[in-house]
Amino acid sequence: MGLKKAALATVDAPAEEDRRDSERDLNSLINDLSNSCVNVRRWAARDLTNNLAARPAILDQIDKETNPNVIEALFSAIQGMCDEGIVQALINKLKSEDAQVRNGAIEIFQSQPDLFAAHVKELLLDDDPDTRIFAADIIGVIRHPDARLWLHDLAMYDDNINVVGTAIDKLAEVGDASTLPVLNKVSQRFGDAPYIAFAINCVRQNIGDTNE
Repeated sequence: MGLKKAALATVDAPAEEDRRDSERDLNSLINDLSNSCVNVRRWAARDLTNNLAARPAILDQIDKETNPNVIEALFSAIQGMCDEGIVQALINKLKSEDAQVRNGAIEIFQSQPDLFAAHVKELLLDDDPDTRIFAADIIGVIRHPDARLWLHDLAMYDDNINVVGTAIDKLAEVGDASTLPVLNKVSQRFGDAPYIAFAINCVRQNIGDTNE
């Protein structure tokens, strides 16, 4: 009589891509952040969530990572570890060539209005106009009590027309009667630019100013 084949397991084994060890030490998880397997990196990021000791490694891996799912997991992992120690890294990520990395940094700043507010002047004076634009976008989302004043200063004093245009766009959402003199000054500076003139008119209409 021939040998019988072993019965197949009744419970499917987990797919290799979803398999990970249930218990791993910190160093192993940090090493896994740079593993050649995408799913190993993704699981490592998830398992290191809110682990302050791993924060530098997570931030470093964000700059190296190429897989969108892993980048998302890495940003999720540091979401609950945002304090002064992370600010400079986030500012650097606002300057990234990778749009997902930039957006990840923006979303974290949006979720941490107090942390952002503590560094808003630094961001609004950054040499990179794109960074100043991102800062204006964040200001428009967080609805901080000083948001209007920050946008007023940006609109009146920034020398980059795209930054000024972004500030005016956001003032369409948060501006009030105190914004009208600001619009007049901006009109004197950039009134010949069609988009600026259009944006100013939209803000005036939103505020309810009928006298241009």
